[in-house]
Parts: sequence; structure tokens; C-alpha cells
Amino acid sequence: MVGSNAYDPSYEQRLRALAGERVIFTGSIYGDGYWELQQNAACFIFGCEVGGIHPALVEAMSAGNPVLYLNTESNRETAGDCGVIFEYSEDDLAAKLQQVFNDPKLLSDLALKGAQRARERYGWAEVTRQYENLFDQLMR
Repeated sequence: MVGSNAYDPSYEQRLRALAGERVIFTGSIYGDGYWELQQNAACFIFGCEVGGIHPALVEAMSAGNPVLYLNTESNRETAGDCGVIFEYSEDDLAAKLQQVFNDPKLLSDLALKGAQRARERYGWAEVTRQYENLFDQLMR
């Protein structure tokens, strides 16, 4: 488990109480260590409810991670059909994880589609094009 929760430290305590001996809690990791984890992860589970396009989800997709993401409007907009949606339910997340890990082709397809979507929709070329269009409109 990577990360922490400064807003609710009891959340991590509850996770630790539920976790088995094989679960490692790393705390927050940044920089090179973060990218090393991203590039070697079996999948990325994104449970954030905060609105907007979240950089962590885009980064996971661009690193070639199959993503499972919480069913919110902004997460659906970001990942589209390049990830597996799960509902706010332990049972649903467990079922979706089982589904993904039982299907190596699905894992591979999600990784490739996610990386392509991140590159095409959120890469610098596309972001720059959108800014140029905005500035062009403002100048008119």
C-alpha cells in the first residue's frame, strides 16, 4: 500500500488492522521511487472521489498500468473504457480485482489502451494544442 491519509490517520490504522503479513505499507513515495513503483505495478487502484482529472490516474495510465477506478463522473471521463470501474463497495472491488487477474489478456489490453489514451488526451502535444486554441479564441 503506497501513500497515507493526512486527513484521516485512523483510515490507515483500519487498513493495517485488516491487512495480512504480506501487505507492506510504504507511506508516501515521490520522485524516482514513485515512478519505479508505477512502472512495476501489476495494476493501479484509484479510489479517489475528488472531482476533476486527477494526475495520479493519468500517470498510472501513462506508465502502462491497468487501472481499476472508482465510479465517479470525473474518473470515467479520465479513464473511459481504458480501465475497470468499481463501485464504492469492498465486495465489488474484490470481484473486479478477481476478474482482472483471472484474465491476463484483459490486463494487457487495459495497459495498452490506458497508455494510448493518456498520451493522446493528456500528453503535452494535446494540452499545448488546446491552450493554443484557447489563446487563439481569446485573441479574436
